[in-house]
Amino acid sequence: MKSRGTIYLLLAAVVAVWGVVAWRIFAPPARIVPSAAPKPAAAAPAPVADTLLSGYPDPFLKNAVAAPPAVRPAVRALPAPKAAPPRREKLKIVHLGTVAVAGRQLHILTVGDEQYELTRGGEAGDLVLAGWDADSLYLHKGEVTYGVKRCEQ
Repeated sequence: MKSRGTIYLLLAAVVAVWGVVAWRIFAPPARIVPSAAPKPAAAAPAPVADTLLSGYPDPFLKNAVAAPPAVRPAVRALPAPKAAPPRREKLKIVHLGTVAVAGRQLHILTVGDEQYELTRGGEAGDLVLAGWDADSLYLHKGEVTYGVKRCEQ
C-alpha cells in the first residue's frame, strides 16, 4: 500500500459501509409491515365415543380382577424404645506394670486402694480381666467394659 489514493479510497469505502450499518440500526424504515396475524384456534371438537382418552382402562386387563388399593394406617406406630445402656461407674483403676512368669503374664493393677495381680480371667473384686492389646487392658463388670491404659515401661 504505497499509494495514498488507494488508502483514501479504502478508507472512504469503510466509512460508507459502517455508515449504512449505523443507518439501518438507528433509523429503521418508517413503515413497518405487520406480520401475518395468527388464525384463531378452532374450538376442540367433542371426543367421539370410540376414541382413546388419557384415562382409558387397559384393554389387556378387561377380565382381570382389580386388586383393592392398599389401605395405609393414618398414624405409624412408634418404634420400640431402646434399652438403656448399663450405667458406668467412676472407678479408679491404674496399671502399674506387667510381669512375665513361666510364660504367663501377670498384670499389676490397683483398683481403688487395693492392689491385684491378674492373669486373663482373674478377678479384682467385681472386675474380671478379659484381655489386653498393645496399649490397653480390658476389664468387665457385668455388661460394662472398662479400658485401662497400660503404664509406660
